Amino acid sequence: MFNCKKIINGRINVPETESLPTTASEVYKEGEALVLSSGKLTKASGTTKPTHISLADYTAPASGQKDLPCYRIAPNMVFEVPVSFSETAVAIVVGSKLKVDTDGLGVTDVTTGGVITVVDALDANTNKSNGDLISVIVE
Repeated sequence: MFNCKKIINGRINVPETESLPTTASEVYKEGEALVLSSGKLTKASGTTKPTHISLADYTAPASGQKDLPCYRIAPNMVFEVPVSFSETAVAIVVGSKLKVDTDGLGVTDVTTGGVITVVDALDANTNKSNGDLISVIVE
């Protein structure tokens, strides 16, 4: 899950909450990377640059969906996220850009077309285990 650890040079270290429309029949998880598409929130993955982070678990019905509490991503937010390593695990390098994982809850070690910038590899290069945490920003 995308966990906002700090806001660089921010007066307040807590993002401001907003509520936005959801997509019919979509399942949302707290900490999931989201993007607005046709005016509604949907999961961001791969090379889709996320714009929002979900603040709640919610399963949207086919009709009569409720708005989802979330916050807008700013370029000065540092997130701690889990990384999923590929079969041929690649070292996490500060400054490299990684793809959003298919579940929208973390990143992969794939750099081709990446949209999430690594600012600290933490311990991810020690074991190269799925779920290791790294620090990133969304630019």
